[in-house]
Amino acid sequence: MLRSMVGLSLLLAFAIAPPAVAAPIDDANAAYQRGNYAAAEKLLLPLAEGGNAYAQYRLGQVYAEATGELRSVEEAAKWFESAALQGQPHAQYKLGILYVNGNGVSKDFVQAYLWLSLSARSISGSGSEAVRQRDLVAARMSASQLADAKKLVRAWRPMKFETEAAPQR
Repeated sequence: MLRSMVGLSLLLAFAIAPPAVAAPIDDANAAYQRGNYAAAEKLLLPLAEGGNAYAQYRLGQVYAEATGELRSVEEAAKWFESAALQGQPHAQYKLGILYVNGNGVSKDFVQAYLWLSLSARSISGSGSEAVRQRDLVAARMSASQLADAKKLVRAWRPMKFETEAAPQR
């Protein structure tokens, strides 16, 4: 009886224990919120390189919003793309906006429509900013571009992150 209670206690302790990644992510988010982008980068980079989609998205934000030497829209695009390919909806939105404006990537309305559409699928509400931005992009596209973009949206599937396959810019 005592043995089974100990086993049950251990099982419950492990079941409710937060993932080991939670603390560094929380610390990185706190550093990001304080505007300490260098500290956030230091915490996020190993997680992002290991394939954590949220860390990749947040690292993209760090590079997009930092000032000075740390700021790099190209590096932000790289990390947004890594996270977006895994299905991270906020990264998909950010990447779509980069494609609309040609920031860090070549201006490409087909890619913009793809990423904004995918983001809109996951972010609730038909009035979401992703839906609004996607519709604005669609109004600037030719019928052929729109057909190509919709085809990409239908065919899209999230990818499993592999460090060897991480986008290189």
